[in-house]
Amino acid sequence: MLAGGVVRAERFAVMERGQAEAIMPQIRDVMAEAGIGFAALDALATTVGPGSFTGLRIGLAAARGLALPSGRPVLAPTAFEAYLAQVEEALPVIVAIDSRRGPVFVQRFGADRKPLADPASVEAEAAGGCLPDGRAIVIGDGTGPFAALGHRDLDIRPARIRAVDVARAALLTDPERPPVPLYLRPPDATMMRAPVP
Repeated sequence: MLAGGVVRAERFAVMERGQAEAIMPQIRDVMAEAGIGFAALDALATTVGPGSFTGLRIGLAAARGLALPSGRPVLAPTAFEAYLAQVEEALPVIVAIDSRRGPVFVQRFGADRKPLADPASVEAEAAGGCLPDGRAIVIGDGTGPFAALGHRDLDIRPARIRAVDVARAALLTDPERPPVPLYLRPPDATMMRAPVP
């Protein structure tokens, strides 16, 4: 819960499973701790990814469900923008997100925080091709391939996204951006096709 630029309440948990059961009690507890009712909210924010297929859908469904009765907007920063919100220095930034399946999801930003390229899926051995000239910050939960390069000009910052990062990124997000998942790889599970007679 971010109010007036101050974190009023927050919950953080790294979970492989059980997000659907945990999210609403966590939201209830945050609202109670902050002492704010849903009617007092200006907007809700949730990251649109990239991330796990199930996790993204749970977060988006919860935000949409809570926003619908109140008529409040759902602000939808990407996970790249949420990581970027952790950086204060005016340096180029590479956000690296672990895809959990091999490649790293990468987006590059200039020192002015503007994107230099669209998000991409990059094989670990190609990480060096993402580097700018000179100093840069590499942040995210997929920084390993960049750390392995051993460049002295890289400030490697392994990190996780927290709710406050999503809230701060949301303040800079286009309010017209639709809250739909950002996927950079195909799903692991697909529908079976009916056999052709």
